[in-house]
Amino acid sequence: MCGICGIIDYNHKSAIELSSAVRCMAKRLAHRGPDAEGLWQGPGVALGHRRLSIIDLAGSIQPMEDPTGRYILVFNGEIYNYLELRTDLERRGVRFRTDGDTEVLLAAYITYGPGGLDSLNGMFAFAVWDRQEQALFAARDRMGVKPLFFGQGPGGLMAFASELQSLRGLPLDFSIRQPALIQYLRHGFIRSPDTIFQGVRELRPAHFLRYSRQGLEVRPYWRPPLPDLGWKKRTESELAEELHCLVRSAVHLRLRSDVPLGAFLSGGLDSSVIVAAMRDLGETDIHSFAIGFEETSFDESPFARQVADYLGTVHHEGRGALQAGDLLFDLVRHYGQPYGDSSAIPTWHLCRETRRHVTVALSGDGGDELFCGYRRYVARRLLAWYQKIPQPLRKRCLAAVIRRLPEGTVYYDHSLIKKLRLFVDLDQRVTKDPNDIYPACFKTDDLVRLLDLEQRSIESMDQETEMPPDQEMDPIEFMMRSDILHYLPDDILTKVDRASMAHSLEVRSPFMDYRVVEFACHLPLCFKLRGLTTKYLLRKAFAKDLPSEPLKRQKHGFAVPLGDWFQGPLKAVYEDVVLSNPASLLVNKDEAGRLLKEHQYGRTDHGHRLWLLLFLYAWYQWWQGI
Repeated sequence: MCGICGIIDYNHKSAIELSSAVRCMAKRLAHRGPDAEGLWQGPGVALGHRRLSIIDLAGSIQPMEDPTGRYILVFNGEIYNYLELRTDLERRGVRFRTDGDTEVLLAAYITYGPGGLDSLNGMFAFAVWDRQEQALFAARDRMGVKPLFFGQGPGGLMAFASELQSLRGLPLDFSIRQPALIQYLRHGFIRSPDTIFQGVRELRPAHFLRYSRQGLEVRPYWRPPLPDLGWKKRTESELAEELHCLVRSAVHLRLRSDVPLGAFLSGGLDSSVIVAAMRDLGETDIHSFAIGFEETSFDESPFARQVADYLGTVHHEGRGALQAGDLLFDLVRHYGQPYGDSSAIPTWHLCRETRRHVTVALSGDGGDELFCGYRRYVARRLLAWYQKIPQPLRKRCLAAVIRRLPEGTVYYDHSLIKKLRLFVDLDQRVTKDPNDIYPACFKTDDLVRLLDLEQRSIESMDQETEMPPDQEMDPIEFMMRSDILHYLPDDILTKVDRASMAHSLEVRSPFMDYRVVEFACHLPLCFKLRGLTTKYLLRKAFAKDLPSEPLKRQKHGFAVPLGDWFQGPLKAVYEDVVLSNPASLLVNKDEAGRLLKEHQYGRTDHGHRLWLLLFLYAWYQWWQGI
């Protein structure tokens, strides 16, 4: 696990000294790789690397040159099947000087070219400079576990880095991209390839780029498959056994490490499955990690302890005040652009606690998106029945009454009113547009007031960032596919990558093994959502390995009590950072103040909206150096 960066300046017109610029870029990535740093420079190009040593601790120094000196590699991530790839390459005559996965990756690229990406089972973002062709090749893993940002400047300059803040100070266009700002305010995250900046892009998952004197080319190399209706003929027991074997194999590959290793354990199904597989594979003295909350409606730690006792792990539980206000600018600095998922706060604390004991942790990320774990999938199924009620009655009577009920600040899982509000909003959205599947934090009317823009302007920018569906499919399957392509990499995996790397912790996600992903995507919906039971086949596959509690529990989000915080300690922080901020160009201050006042009355929980605005302004202050 590492941080990578580089600059290509063919025409030498950028007026920057490459080696010093790349050293500065790499220094900003030191948290991703505290164990070593490296720099390689050639005519018009410089590559930088920061290393977190996990495998082959004494070797695998980067940037790494091949024996001929033609190719130079910088690599962030892990290739889990590197031993198998090494054996195949040795049969082809390749001789290795090191024992790690870095040299195997470089040899695979030299041997197979871009087609070698299909053979990689791992999480990665890497770049290879070809001295002969004077060209850069870079790629990102299938699911987008590891990030890669890039931008083009004047005079043929191109720069890339693992994190956005590494690019600060370079001659790129850092003006705010309005459609990306609207994406953020709607959903709390920005979808790749967009970033908040006009002149910086993020390489999308399962894509590669090639940059040469002829220009920039970006292409996909993989897409998640579509459901295979022929699988309906397969027996449930056969599919459950195959899934069990695949998850077990994915965990087995991710246990390869030369440093201490543990696992996150929330007590939910996904993390429990991973820890159970670790134990089944013969791991002893498994260290598991959880975080607890003082607010009981948000606290999963009792469930984590229950599973830990059953599986016999050495369990560590972080508990105490999360201090979101004190943490705010740390989050801003590491996420690098507006990012509104408040579960980054407990994730940050979980990673910090975990890093005190181990360097690598396995997680259950991806289980919800692959196996139909979110409540919104169930809500979409219930909506088909609800919409049999005439629309005028739904809109003018039922929805109108529900919206007038006070919702309070309790976690939505314990609030019937919040659930009903989300449900009627879903009905309104999909009635207007069947592809409008995500709840919007700020709706179009809100954005008109907040950004002082016309509705037509907002809608046109929405269309600019829309991703068309692959084809006509079941509404729930469409939701899941959209989550896999966008929400999972751009929200969930982004959250974990930045929080973990801020503490030099490597997090491995077995559900992100492409074999598990392809199996889950092929599965017909009836094996994922059976009636109103989520993750049906996953529960069946691990029924003998787990206690009854995680098998019966429904999804419990990794949420924090934002509503209470903005009626308490975050109120003053919001007033200082947002309402007293001289930078009024971001949003309408009167509207931002109105939301806070309305939240204080307690009738509407604006906690999430207030957090998005607070993070936006804190980010802007930090980036502009205000």
